[in-house]
Amino acid sequence: MAADGTLSGILVEDGEGGWAQYEMNFAEWLYRYLSGEDMAGPNTSAFYPGPVQLRRLPMTADERPEPWSGPERGM
Repeated sequence: MAADGTLSGILVEDGEGGWAQYEMNFAEWLYRYLSGEDMAGPNTSAFYPGPVQLRRLPMTADERPEPWSGPERGM
């Protein structure tokens, strides 16, 4: 809880009705989740060692989705 009495941090639902509260900002939570930590309950990590696969969505009817990869994660 912040000094002014407001709640800080984030709440995470585990997919089965359970909740967890984390006293951190979303960017830190997401980094830790993608780094392999269980951040929404047991066995909830999402570690992918390779680069993130992305796709640019078409902006017109004539364009096709263009896949591309993010940088190497070094993990």
